[in-house]
Amino acid sequence: MISHKFVLNRACPILIQCAQAHRKPRWFPVAKSKIYRIPKRPQLSEEERLEILRITNNYKTQMRAVRKFYTDDMVKEKSTLESATSEMSQRLEAEEWQRCEELNEKWNKQIATEREERRKKELSEMEDFALARMEAIDREKRERVEKASEQIKREKELSETFISREKLEEAIDYALANPVDYNYAIDLKGNMHTGRDTPIQYENKERVQVSSN
Repeated sequence: MISHKFVLNRACPILIQCAQAHRKPRWFPVAKSKIYRIPKRPQLSEEERLEILRITNNYKTQMRAVRKFYTDDMVKEKSTLESATSEMSQRLEAEEWQRCEELNEKWNKQIATEREERRKKELSEMEDFALARMEAIDREKRERVEKASEQIKREKELSETFISREKLEEAIDYALANPVDYNYAIDLKGNMHTGRDTPIQYENKERVQVSSN
């Protein structure tokens, strides 16, 4: 692009002409004067039609021959290459097969090792879980036995105070001779006074008399 400074500093005049489009852009719609206009189909003479048909047939025949030539050449080259490299390809295929078998065997051994380790770990975890469960069951049984033993011992100790049929008369005489009063009272200071007939000892008798008056 020519700068404005270059144009001003040039001694000789320069003729500049912008190239404009010779037709309207493609995105412009059809002109209103040409919307319903149907172009007339060109009329060809018989000789001209036959000549165009002959030229077209010659072109198709020549192109078909060229394609056939390149296709045959490619097939020939491919068959030659395959015949020359068939033994090599078989050898390479055998080597590739052997390599795949070795790699598969390696993977199988690795997977078998990992599976065996995982099985041993799972078996160890199952054994630990079973052992812990058995210990918990044994501990629970021992606790139940200890609780039962303590309850039996307590019942045996209480059974010594039970009144049998032979000691019933003696227990009745003892209860009548030693009566027990389970009544009790609580004063304002929170002291407990047992017995219904127990006298209450007041600290300030004058206050009691005033309150009674």
